[in-house]
Amino acid sequence: MPDDGINHESGYESESGGRGGGNPQDGADGFRQQFAQQLARPEEDLDLGRAALLLAGEEYPGLEVAARLGELDAMAAAVAGRLGGGAGPEERAAALAHYLFDELGFNGNAADYYHPDNSYFNRVLDTRTGIPITLSLLFLEVGRRVGLRGRGVGLPGHFLVRLEETGQFIDPFHGGAQRSAADCRALVEGLFGARLTWTDDYLLPCTKYEFLFRMLNNLKVIYQRRRDYPKAAGALQRMLLVHPQQAGLYQELAQGCLEMGQYRQAIGHLETYLRQTGQPPDAERVRQNIAYIRHILDRLN
Repeated sequence: MPDDGINHESGYESESGGRGGGNPQDGADGFRQQFAQQLARPEEDLDLGRAALLLAGEEYPGLEVAARLGELDAMAAAVAGRLGGGAGPEERAAALAHYLFDELGFNGNAADYYHPDNSYFNRVLDTRTGIPITLSLLFLEVGRRVGLRGRGVGLPGHFLVRLEETGQFIDPFHGGAQRSAADCRALVEGLFGARLTWTDDYLLPCTKYEFLFRMLNNLKVIYQRRRDYPKAAGALQRMLLVHPQQAGLYQELAQGCLEMGQYRQAIGHLETYLRQTGQPPDAERVRQNIAYIRHILDRLN
């Protein structure tokens, strides 16, 4: 199931300028190329907000990345104007939560949780609704612009923010509520019950790459459930850009190609899976599937 859910030096500065703005004329290929360029950076240099907007650009090719980053800058400026020079992290977090969730009205979209727009950062900014991971992204990206250092925490079935200086957990899906480690455990156990055994490793922060992978996985699952295989394939392809070693994704790509009648592409994905994994436990089954698809092709020809 889709579930949900950055760290720079303190101080506010505009980030709307710079190269690779994601212009509308770039098209889907241009957005994907720029997304791949972000992924090629060391984690400390990866701009998570920009990457999330580039991810959305394939669905919304008219998206202007620089303008949307400017919106984050403006939000940060508004929060900074409410803070004194000596404000600590807890005060900054409280001011940020009040501004985003009380004043601007960002909120969790519980009524239509599985709508794809909840996973596209530009649409979250437009509608002011989202799921835990995209609202956490908003909190992190505006927060770091006002000197608030935080990381995403990918709990099973939910996503939170952890403040690095205080260890405090923030739940943007629920209006920026503060959560203790015990609260996090109770939340997960309430979602999964005996199907999942709690471990404190769930509280560890995720990398920016894992953050983007999870956003894409949410979209993949949504589009697979809708039988929108072209869009599911687009999510899978970008998941492989994030984590090329996840060879099992090629099997999912192959299944989508079969659903679309793209038999040669399906064979290619399965052969890539075998090349990348060597001799996986299911190698014989995969070879049998390839042979079966070749048989279908022969009958069609």
